Amino acid sequence: MSNNDPKLSKQELIIKMNEGLRDFLAFLDQYSDEQLLQPTDAAGWNARDHITHLAVWADGVAALLRYEDRWAAMGITEELGESHDFDAMNEAIVVQHRHVSPQEARRWLVKAHEQLVAAMEPLDDDGLQLSYERFVPPFTVDDGSPIVATIKADTYEHYEEHAPWIEALIREG
Repeated sequence: MSNNDPKLSKQELIIKMNEGLRDFLAFLDQYSDEQLLQPTDAAGWNARDHITHLAVWADGVAALLRYEDRWAAMGITEELGESHDFDAMNEAIVVQHRHVSPQEARRWLVKAHEQLVAAMEPLDDDGLQLSYERFVPPFTVDDGSPIVATIKADTYEHYEEHAPWIEALIREG
């Protein structure tokens, strides 16, 4: 979240998250399961892989807000998570979930969203401004970006990032 972003209230954030998911699901609904599985990009991803990727990252934030191990919730090692090698992290995530159908991936994304909203329950507007590090035990420093930035980045901003990639992938496939 940049310093120029207005502070979102918890209610405003949840509205944006819900609208982002609704719009993303409507976007996905225009494609058949075959379209979501067939074309792949240079990295070998299909649209279903993008959906499972989004669900896993949302699951990770929900775990973080519950003070649980984010990386374990995402199915990756702590070493890989702490490496911040996002390409390697994402590849590990996608490989684990290649067996998931497009409809299962869609349901998983909805469930991950619901769990993330539920994990936000204890937070108030000021709680959204707590640093990311406050949610990572053992808490030692408080100099990072606010948790709201992570929530936004792994929900509606993440959907907005992936939708054009999915569209291009299917269009070019």
